[in-house]
Amino acid sequence: MRFEDWDVLLFPRDCKVPVKEFKVACHVIHDAEINSSHGSFGLPTVCCFIPSLPAGTPFQVSIHSWSSPTVSQFTRCYSKYGDDANFEARVFVDGQLVASARLDQDKDWPHIIVHSFDLEPLRFPSFRQELLRQNHWHPADNFGRIKIVISEGFPRDSLSLPMERVKNVVAFSFQHAPLEILENSCIAWPNPSMWRRIP
Repeated sequence: MRFEDWDVLLFPRDCKVPVKEFKVACHVIHDAEINSSHGSFGLPTVCCFIPSLPAGTPFQVSIHSWSSPTVSQFTRCYSKYGDDANFEARVFVDGQLVASARLDQDKDWPHIIVHSFDLEPLRFPSFRQELLRQNHWHPADNFGRIKIVISEGFPRDSLSLPMERVKNVVAFSFQHAPLEILENSCIAWPNPSMWRRIP
C-alpha cells in the first residue's frame, strides 16, 4: 500500500511476490498514542484486505520511500537536537507490538523487517473467526490486522524505549482473511459474483 511516497508491502518469507491487496482506502483516525501536549494530530491510516497465509508462515515487511523522506519541521523543532530526528517503523499483530526498526534515511531502500523482538521470524497470525460475526468495521481496529506505523522521533540510549516518538506519520493496516471469504464477500477478485453482474 502507498501513502504519498511511503510504500509498504507484505511478502511471504523468501518470496519475491508480495501478498495481494484489495479494497485499499485511506482514513484519518484519532491518534491516541501521541501526547496531546505535542500537538493534536490525526493519523492517516491506509487500510486493505489481504488473503491470509497459513498460520505460522514466516513473512516479512518491506518499507520503501520513493523519495528521500524528510522529518517534519514540527519534529525538528521539538528538540534542540533537531538534526538527530529520524524515522521508525513498528509492526503490530492484533494490536501487540512484535518488531520495530529505525529507518535510516541515508541507507538504501527498501528496509526489510523479518524478525520479531525475540529474533524469531515474523509469523503470520491465525484468522480470527470472531470477525465474521462483527456487524461493524472501523479503520482504527487492531483485531485481525497486521499494522505498520511509521513515526518521527529521536533515538535514545535505551533498549526498552529506543525512540522518543514525537509524531506518527502514517499507519498501514492489513486485515487478513481466507481468500474464499474475501471472494464470497466480493472484496477479492476475480470472484464468482463479478461474472454474474455482466449486463
